[in-house]
Amino acid sequence: MKEGNYFKQALSSFSADVAYADAIRHLYDKGMNAAHIKEHLSYPVSIDIIEKVIQDYETKKNTKTDDIFVEDVDKYGRKSFRLVKKEKEYGT
Repeated sequence: MKEGNYFKQALSSFSADVAYADAIRHLYDKGMNAAHIKEHLSYPVSIDIIEKVIQDYETKKNTKTDDIFVEDVDKYGRKSFRLVKKEKEYGT
């Protein structure tokens, strides 16, 4: 992918999240279907886009990860957290 296309895709994704994707996920969590969500949004979004956002959201929710947060403490007692990605074992 060209660098310019990567930036355009990232910007498009960010603006979609700001404009409507977060609202769609919130309303979906409250139990609304795609048609009801479309009625409650102030941003014009098609049903197909709403359903795609919901499908992606469900996929991310149902994906199990083995990543964990590890707490680090420095010599002054300050705590910080970092995400440790576990390697997936194949064939076992």
